Amino acid sequence: MVVRKIRRKDDDFWNDIQEFLQNSDREYRRFLERWFDTFDEIENIKEQDIPGTYVYGFTYRLGPDGKPEFKEFGNIPREYSELPSIEYREPITDIQNREEETDITLEMPGVSKNDISIETRDNVLIVRVEKEGRKYYKEVELEGEIQPENVKASYSNGVLDIIVKKPPTKKKEGKKIPIE
Repeated sequence: MVVRKIRRKDDDFWNDIQEFLQNSDREYRRFLERWFDTFDEIENIKEQDIPGTYVYGFTYRLGPDGKPEFKEFGNIPREYSELPSIEYREPITDIQNREEETDITLEMPGVSKNDISIETRDNVLIVRVEKEGRKYYKEVELEGEIQPENVKASYSNGVLDIIVKKPPTKKKEGKKIPIE
C-alpha cells in the first residue's frame, strides 16, 4: 500500500514535469514562428528602401507562476506591435512586481536624462525618447491606476530605473447590523 502512494506522488511529479515541458515547447515553437516571420518583414522593408537600423530580439524567463515568458523587443513594424512607428526602438525591459511597488528597468543607451519623457495614462506608464538618431518607445501596463506622485525615476549609464509605488489598499470598515 505504501508503494502505491509513492508511485502516485512520483507519477504526479513526472506528469507535472511533462506538462511543463510541453507548455514550454509549445510557447517556444509559436515564438520561433513569429521570430522567423520577422526576417520576412525585414526583407520587405529593405525592398521598400526604408532607411534605418532595425533591431529585433527576445528575452526569456520563468514567470511567477512557473510558466515560461518570452518577450520581444525591437523596432520591426507589426500589426500587433506597441511601437508607434518604424524609427522607434523598444528598449529591453525588466519588470519586477513587489508587494508595495513595481520596479521597471529599461536599457536606453545613447541618450541623456533630458531626452526622456515619462507619462502616465490610467494604468499605463509611457516612456518615450525622441532624439535624433535614437528613438525609444515603451508602454508598460500596471495593475491599478498610476498616480504621478507615486512614480520615481533615475537614469544612469544608459539604464532608466522607475519605481512605481502601489497605492495602499483601503480597508472599508464594516457596519454593525442590529438583530431584530
